[in-house]
Amino acid sequence: MKKINLLFPLMMISLAGFAQTLAETQQQNARATGYAIVASRNPGKNISIIVIPWDGTNTLEYNANNQLNSGWHAQAAIKGNYFDQAFDGNNFTAYSSVVLNQADFDLYKHTGTQWWIVCSPVIPPFSNSGITISDDQNVGIGTTTPKEKLSVNGKIRAHEIKVETANWPDYVFEDDYKIASLTEIEKYIKQNKHLPEMPSAKEVEANGLQLGEMNKLLLKKVEELTLHLIQKDKDLLETKKLMEKTKTDLTEKLTLQEARLLKIENLIK
Repeated sequence: MKKINLLFPLMMISLAGFAQTLAETQQQNARATGYAIVASRNPGKNISIIVIPWDGTNTLEYNANNQLNSGWHAQAAIKGNYFDQAFDGNNFTAYSSVVLNQADFDLYKHTGTQWWIVCSPVIPPFSNSGITISDDQNVGIGTTTPKEKLSVNGKIRAHEIKVETANWPDYVFEDDYKIASLTEIEKYIKQNKHLPEMPSAKEVEANGLQLGEMNKLLLKKVEELTLHLIQKDKDLLETKKLMEKTKTDLTEKLTLQEARLLKIENLIK
């Protein structure tokens, strides 16, 4: 019995040495969750991650850059309990929640300070090279919130893109089409700082461009410009003809004047 009594405290001390702190348990569970999230959002890529504690003040990306270095980027933040529930002291074992961008983090960061930031090198902040399909069947590439049938957060490379559109502006060449004069266009540009019918810089920054509609507008302006050039060329030819006629008339008049002067000189002699 004495032996058992001596061994029991030793076993308890030994087990206590292996016990994890709350922070270690949180970090371990956050790491497992974070790796799964980053890997699923970046299929086919070799992924390394580190989870770091939020400093309670700065952005997720700031923490990644400063707690680690500028080569590491925030990918997600993980907390215990549901999004709106307080969670400090939770070990993330029973329930945890994940936010995938700074905007969502800002909505829920008030619920506690024990957030763990999932960081990965090389890939951009909050990278999502995978494909997302929303509830309304919008497809997103590089974004989890597609706003159109296909939303791509990144560059697109293709051999050819075909845009279907209607009302192609060949009507500009119809006889009854009224084209604005250059004077009218100049007045409009001075007032609005962009061409008539074309979107302003602010509109494009806010809403983007519709390729089909923009190509129609650009073609329309090219066709209108072509008509202006054709008219200016006609005006130039008319001016040239008038100048040639004026030159001819002046030459004839000078010839007549010279003939008269010659007669007068002969009479005087």
